[in-house]
Amino acid sequence: MICYTYDISGCAPVMVKINRSLGNQQETKALSKQVATPETARPLASKFAKKSKNAKKPDDSEQAWNEWLAGVIDGDGCLLVSKAGFTSIEITMALGDEHALQQIKQKLGGSVKLRSGSNSIRYRLHNKAGMLDLIKRINGNIRHSTRVKQLKAVCQILNVPFIEPSPLSYYNGWFAGFFDADGSITYSFKNHYPQMSISVTNKNEGDVIFFQNILGGYIYYDKSQNGYYKWSIQGKSDILNLLNYFKLYPSRSHKRLRLFLVPQFFEYVELRYYSKAVDSLQYKAWAKLVEKWQIRG
Repeated sequence: MICYTYDISGCAPVMVKINRSLGNQQETKALSKQVATPETARPLASKFAKKSKNAKKPDDSEQAWNEWLAGVIDGDGCLLVSKAGFTSIEITMALGDEHALQQIKQKLGGSVKLRSGSNSIRYRLHNKAGMLDLIKRINGNIRHSTRVKQLKAVCQILNVPFIEPSPLSYYNGWFAGFFDADGSITYSFKNHYPQMSISVTNKNEGDVIFFQNILGGYIYYDKSQNGYYKWSIQGKSDILNLLNYFKLYPSRSHKRLRLFLVPQFFEYVELRYYSKAVDSLQYKAWAKLVEKWQIRG
């Protein structure tokens, strides 16, 4: 997230996250402290299987989109009040996520512009009518600790009652939005075997615990980069089940392109195409998949 300091605290500038393919490289970040253990973490596969088996499309697609928007704002947004008392919002994402920001602009108005000196783009909305529409959509869906404080301040200026966030459930587009903002989908070779990982990172454990509580998986603490918490799932069945969620609440960032490749990835891994002779058609199929993966990173 990149945003600027106004009257409200919690908008200190930081670098936007850009997830790059690991290809066949090993992950370099050492997860130094395990917060959840296999005994305490909620099992994902069985929990997800029951939910996804009877999964159906959300009844209100507009509400699902609003939940997704709140997730994006919780991860990469900043609700602002200027010294003169004007409200605005900024959402800064990687350049490859223009599709997501253009969707927001189409719904709410505002502008999407390149950030000078960085490989990122920024959406900005500041007119009162647009801000009132925004607050109507996200009020009750914002749950990031810092963003809640910002929303309360904006609501006060706009004379709109603040709505506490409702409890999260599996059937909520918020997870897709927060994943688009702070998530990643990568793979690396471990013991000469390709292993995929889907994860979400944040500085505050309380802002990723929702993923573990509803979607299972584990949370780790990483001391690198001034420390952050990382929720992740890695097993094939867990990841394939997670795709059922994204069928209901689609990703709108560049990460959706890699999600499309997940079933093919596991098919090729199961057939061990990655270990075939380099001049074989099977290995060439694997190499083509890796090329697509890198392009879509």
